[in-house]
Amino acid sequence: MAKPRLVLEKKAPEPRVSRLISINTDLYNQLMDIRHETGLTITAVVNKFIAYGVKNVEIEDNKNDD
Repeated sequence: MAKPRLVLEKKAPEPRVSRLISINTDLYNQLMDIRHETGLTITAVVNKFIAYGVKNVEIEDNKNDD
């Protein structure tokens, strides 16, 4: 009797951009805690936060303008 086949589908590579950014130490530590708790890569965690922020941002005028 033949064994069932294992079929893996190819995934198209997603375009990526690599940029160096600076964040404060406290935020970095919080992101690392989330990474350890979820098992996701730091890239995946940061991408999810950025995607959420970009989708939900509200931009307000500076109230100090006279």
